[in-house]
Amino acid sequence: MVSAATQSTAGAARVSPRIVTQKLLPQLLAAIPAPWRGTTFNNSNLLGREVFSQRLIDLFVRKADDPTGIATKDLTALGNAEDYLRVASNVSVTLETVLALRHGVDVSRVFTFASSRLPIVAVALTAKGREVRVYSEQATPLFDAKALTTLADLGANITLHQAPVSAAASTPDGAIVLLARSDDAHIVDADDADCETPTPIPDNVDAVVSSNVLVIGNPEKIVSADVLVIRKRMSTPMTTPVAEATLHRLAGSNNTATTPAAPADADVDTFLAHLQTLAGTPADATAQPAVFTSGLSAVAAMWLTLVARGGANVLMASTAYGGSSQLTDLLHARAGGRLVKSTFDIQGDADIAASVKTSLDALAADEAARQLPATMLFIEVPSNPDQKVIDLGDLSGFLAEYRAKVGKDVIVMVDATFAPSSHVLATLREHNPEQPAIVFMSLSKSVSRGMTTAGTVVANHTALARDLVAGAAAAAATVLDTAATPDQLLFLCQNHEGVEARCEKAYGTTVAAGNALRAAVLAHTSVDMPLSYVSPENAAKGFTSSTFSFNLPPPRDATAGINAALAQRYVDLLTVDPLFKPCVSFGQDNGLVYCTVPATSTQGAISQEHKAKQARGGVQLVRLSFPPTIDVDAVCQRIASAVATVYA
Repeated sequence: MVSAATQSTAGAARVSPRIVTQKLLPQLLAAIPAPWRGTTFNNSNLLGREVFSQRLIDLFVRKADDPTGIATKDLTALGNAEDYLRVASNVSVTLETVLALRHGVDVSRVFTFASSRLPIVAVALTAKGREVRVYSEQATPLFDAKALTTLADLGANITLHQAPVSAAASTPDGAIVLLARSDDAHIVDADDADCETPTPIPDNVDAVVSSNVLVIGNPEKIVSADVLVIRKRMSTPMTTPVAEATLHRLAGSNNTATTPAAPADADVDTFLAHLQTLAGTPADATAQPAVFTSGLSAVAAMWLTLVARGGANVLMASTAYGGSSQLTDLLHARAGGRLVKSTFDIQGDADIAASVKTSLDALAADEAARQLPATMLFIEVPSNPDQKVIDLGDLSGFLAEYRAKVGKDVIVMVDATFAPSSHVLATLREHNPEQPAIVFMSLSKSVSRGMTTAGTVVANHTALARDLVAGAAAAAATVLDTAATPDQLLFLCQNHEGVEARCEKAYGTTVAAGNALRAAVLAHTSVDMPLSYVSPENAAKGFTSSTFSFNLPPPRDATAGINAALAQRYVDLLTVDPLFKPCVSFGQDNGLVYCTVPATSTQGAISQEHKAKQARGGVQLVRLSFPPTIDVDAVCQRIASAVATVYA
């Protein structure tokens, strides 16, 4: 029998919002497991938001009348919602679950964002052309006219109404109605703070937006799965410090220690100057880098800037990071022909320089492509997951030749995430001082030591590059609200120093582990297996990646099924050792080796056709990433032991 503290809804036990906020939430906050505050999470058994949320609700129901309360072991036993904070964290889903209980909806209809505007933008970008009418009684408009024009370039039809939602009675058929409430409405609502029963969304609105939260009332008009894609490609959930502080406020805590701190302005300036130094351009306070809530937020802001300037051809690898690829596809589909993606292949034995030149030549010969005012080459150096390093002198020559043919703006944006201290802008300037160039970095990896998500774009000395970075910063500030949050900047300011030395140490571990892997494979198969990783020559230039990838040789007489499963089997064998973590990221400084099969993780949005080109003998790539400090001998022993098991 369900106690008085719980209720039955559609046959399922539910706990009242009052019991959650007043009794259970304080217990949970006192018991949060340390790994929940990270950015990467074990991906061996991911639950998804909905399953994690239901497990949490079940825990609430069990503990509602349990005098022992919620313990850390109870929360650990729940598992993980997702493997990366940009998709979801256990803390953000916990907040979304509490808010879902307060409104009487499933967690699939509640989203937190590290942005106040993305909740509205996400609805508008998934509205399939329908008008999104936003009702608000706030004095300051949520978007200015220029921001609305920028969003209209992507097919978002947003109209703002400074009026009570009762005015929505005259809404045209098919329009989506959003109620934008005061910033703290989801925290301090008087009508549901102490309620025993949920407070429903008003019948005449399709969703409520307050601060950084979206609660969907009409899932037929607003599709949760579509909103989730926009959030994970253009923003992040609410950052962990902010989500945790919000949970404390919901629980009635007056503990000011839970309020996220912000760094001093001087520390931010030092950090931004360091980013310029890492990228290879002189520190210049008049043209500072732009920093965003995630790497993909930076890319999204850059693509919006190009669209607002008339459009661009974007050329990138066919197996580039799946998030970047899908984001570009999403905006291409909405930009009315003003953002057009082309690709080049780098898989297997393909020569990256030849592939880039061939694709540039094809673009130059394409009359339709020539109509757009700019071309952006977006290239990973080293590439992911192949770890190929294009010769920057060759690249400069290709771009100059292309510009001479097409007579329009040509920009190169180098993704230096794997090698943040590679100074690529300086090298490009040596070869062609007139080339507009930008360095993009996901700061979630080596620069922050994995302490937070964030991304940056850094311009070289040219006016066009600086204009584009300034435009991306403006888009983040006024359109998307995806500039890095104060808590993110604090983590970055506390951890950026020493990244050069950390990357060098991690590269040394990578070389030792790679040698051990190749020796073990040779001993058990007589195959001299090549590794895809940065050569010592390129490492000496600053490309000190902590990662390598490889295709294990097929076992003798193995079936196609055995070969197809071999990469994941090897990862599973490694990760029984606590030194190895089944996870997608890299550049972490936590004493763990990160192991993944890119085709089923980071390249989830890449076509099967392109991923198949990475396989050799039917065996997919495995990617291993190493920290600066670890027991190298133990790592090499585990690598060799797993090889012996595979080929036993």
